[in-house]
Amino acid sequence: MEARSVGDAARRLFDRRRFPAEPQVEDNEDAQAKDKKCGRAKQARAAKLSAATDYLTSEKEAVQATVEGFHETQYEQHLRHIVAEYGGSFTQSKPGTPLIFAEADDKVMYFANEKVFMEWLLVNYKYEDNTNFALYKRMANKALKTAKEQSGRSYCALNFVEGDSKEMVQLELFDQEAPELAQNFLKLLSHAKFDGHPVHRVKAGSWIQAGDLVDGSGKHSEAAAGGALRHESFTVPHDRPGLVGMCCHGKDTIGSQFYITLRELPFLDGKFCVIGRVISGMRTIIRVGKMATKNERPAEDVKIFAEPSMTLPAGTPAPESPRG
Repeated sequence: MEARSVGDAARRLFDRRRFPAEPQVEDNEDAQAKDKKCGRAKQARAAKLSAATDYLTSEKEAVQATVEGFHETQYEQHLRHIVAEYGGSFTQSKPGTPLIFAEADDKVMYFANEKVFMEWLLVNYKYEDNTNFALYKRMANKALKTAKEQSGRSYCALNFVEGDSKEMVQLELFDQEAPELAQNFLKLLSHAKFDGHPVHRVKAGSWIQAGDLVDGSGKHSEAAAGGALRHESFTVPHDRPGLVGMCCHGKDTIGSQFYITLRELPFLDGKFCVIGRVISGMRTIIRVGKMATKNERPAEDVKIFAEPSMTLPAGTPAPESPRG
């Protein structure tokens, strides 16, 4: 991937929550506002489910609960593993809803949705929750804000534009593993020529590539401050889709070009540095990865724009989410 025309005997209750950190964004402002409200509602439902499991584990000695939260992309990936493991009713699971199931006496009970789960709790444990949903929204917003601030990682977002369609892809950067490269990436977002530069390469089924801020040909790659950067870390393996890495054409030649993986790419380990991952909008990356190409260049232009409102450097207080 050179920088050229390139490169998780007593009854156990489990509430495995998966909820998106933020919703995907469609190509108009009304849809974006609607999706953001939908995303916050999903987080609030997860907070409500967490309250139920907290009650059960504190009041019922025979009950143990595990609660897990994921970003959107990581939930989608993990959900596929759970569905493959259990099969049956679990195939009904959808990425947009929490996955809830219980194990009791060697039996697995799948709950199709939150309503079914709450009805089961009422019948079996006399648990009923009449809390104002707005409280759970505030709890969820605070939890997400705290999680980002304490992660030690930076966050940002890219808008992929094809014609009149605009789709947001959110990224989490691995500042602890590759601090210099993570900061370089954030600085590139404010580069004068970043907005509107193209996805110049699609390696079918493997990765998509962008970051030539000179002419979009794929022949140029220069760090935000000029020159080239060293290969800072090979700690993170290329073991899944949605990883963000920096392209190079030899040792310590990292500049502005980057790639996002579409599958496991173990042959890149030890050669290319992974600096982050997609946490929302992976479906957009997959779609771009399936586009028709000519000499590995998309037949239709796909341009990338930074989303400044979503940039959150590591250690920076996260803004409060709007209510509603």
